[in-house]
Amino acid sequence: MDDLTPHQNKNQNSTYDINVTYQKDTRYDNNYIHPTAIVGENVKLGKNNIFGAYVVIQGDTTIGDNNTFEPFCSIGNSPEHKNFFKHKNLKTIIGDNNIFRENVTINSGTEKATTIQDNVIILRGSYIGHDSFISNNCTISCNVLIGGHCYIGLGANMGMGSICHQFSKIGSYSMIGMGTIITKKSSINCFGTYVGNPAKYIKENDYKKKEFNYKQVLDVCRFFEEKTLTYFLKI
Repeated sequence: MDDLTPHQNKNQNSTYDINVTYQKDTRYDNNYIHPTAIVGENVKLGKNNIFGAYVVIQGDTTIGDNNTFEPFCSIGNSPEHKNFFKHKNLKTIIGDNNIFRENVTINSGTEKATTIQDNVIILRGSYIGHDSFISNNCTISCNVLIGGHCYIGLGANMGMGSICHQFSKIGSYSMIGMGTIITKKSSINCFGTYVGNPAKYIKENDYKKKEFNYKQVLDVCRFFEEKTLTYFLKI
């Protein structure tokens, strides 16, 4: 049987070595879009973004510069909320220098924009619920599920298969172990390491905390509390 898969040719991420040829879409400035990818008419793009095969970007979505979307990502689709299935998609904001691996889903917001800041890595099969906020430098491992209205602090690391209940907050530079379940009663503090079901504190994230002096640690914690207070007051 003949191979009917669309093939392209570029060499900047893991999908490019399958000998495919990316098109430069004339609607946008230096963005490379696979012929099978769909970028909606209301989407706003920055520069040097790469959209792999069968990626779908829709709704009122704004994407910055130098982001990579691997095949089958779905960004800006309707919120998974029964009161919003038939409503117009609300806003999704994605910053700069982020990597989205295969089959990542990011829902648009219901009350405010679902936001991914800068330098975030989201690995294969992960889900970011509506109205959630992912801060700079976070790592979201494979098959992580983040419910709606969650706030993930700076540099947090969520291990494979971890699950975060809606309306949760994850402290900056915290480490969430593989398969950890964050319930609505969980308290995830900055620089903590948590494992289990429900999530249980086991130790400080010394690997990351040693990069900061005492004053900087206090500043990180204070910044997180101020940001989350403002974030949840707006809900």
